[in-house]
Amino acid sequence: MKAVVKSRPEPGVEVVDLPVPEVGVGEVLIKVRAAAICGSDLGIYYYTPAYSEMKLPVVMGHEFAGEVAEVGSGVEGFSVGDRVLSESVKACGSCRYCLEGMSNLCEGSTLFGIHADGGFAEYVAVPHELLHRVPEGMSFEEAAVVEPLSNALHFVRDITPVSPGDLAVVHGIGPIGLFSAQLFRLAGARVLLTGIGVDTERFRIAAGLGFEAVNVEEEDLVEKVMDITGGSGADIAFVAVGAASALHQAVQLVRKRGHVTVVGIFPGDVELPMTRIVRREITLAGAYDARPVNFPEAIKLLESGAVNARDIITHRFSLDEAEEAFGVAISKKGGKVLFVNN
Repeated sequence: MKAVVKSRPEPGVEVVDLPVPEVGVGEVLIKVRAAAICGSDLGIYYYTPAYSEMKLPVVMGHEFAGEVAEVGSGVEGFSVGDRVLSESVKACGSCRYCLEGMSNLCEGSTLFGIHADGGFAEYVAVPHELLHRVPEGMSFEEAAVVEPLSNALHFVRDITPVSPGDLAVVHGIGPIGLFSAQLFRLAGARVLLTGIGVDTERFRIAAGLGFEAVNVEEEDLVEKVMDITGGSGADIAFVAVGAASALHQAVQLVRKRGHVTVVGIFPGDVELPMTRIVRREITLAGAYDARPVNFPEAIKLLESGAVNARDIITHRFSLDEAEEAFGVAISKKGGKVLFVNN
């Protein structure tokens, strides 16, 4: 089978031929129909310090959906031909975080595409307890982005205190930012998205979804927020990009007792104006990955049409076109970039 592999500790990926995975006890083999490139995959592509301890070689990809092609022993409830998607974290199931329903913070977790072979391939073997059924009428492309929407659900609903009428500034106009903006709007908040000059297509997507967005290279974001709020500041700043400048802006533009949620992965340490954070009683929280309960919630939001994923998906490639696909994702000239298998 064809697969997109990270094989060396340097920038780049390879398309290689590998044997179809063997199905272990409790696993199913999925014929991957669609798989999406995540921002973390770009960090893996460049082999940034945040991913310097990953397993190599490894088949990349943790956002994927497809059809059950084979069922291993000990598996009940799934049959060949079932339409499914997978969670991204293989958790231990026994640490305090797993027992509290937070397997995203599992002490002994492995992640598809980082520690275990993932979904940028024609087939992938997955423990059956990580699977969720794809509803009839939902495309495999939409199903492939349930994982990032689940992340956004955790970030917004589990971590960020939001109330009707709040102003939420979303730093980053990529897929996570666009999903999170929709969730803030569903919670009754006014949303202001931010991007930079290369985000032309993403600004178009945001406008189509009904959002106001600011190019921070052309307009003073802090000044705009202060104009909107009469000088008090935003209630929420949501940092969905791993840029120090965005985090500094977030701290500058939130009101006293405002909240900053940080979900971007940064290439290195960032200095912060801690005196301002202390004196204004600003809450700063990190948020990572998704809890298992977020997946059925995300599926329902897409199925009902409450969240729009179709307009965020802009590019589709075959596995053989991996370098081109990563090139589009890196350039930010589109929204969500997918690998699609027939």
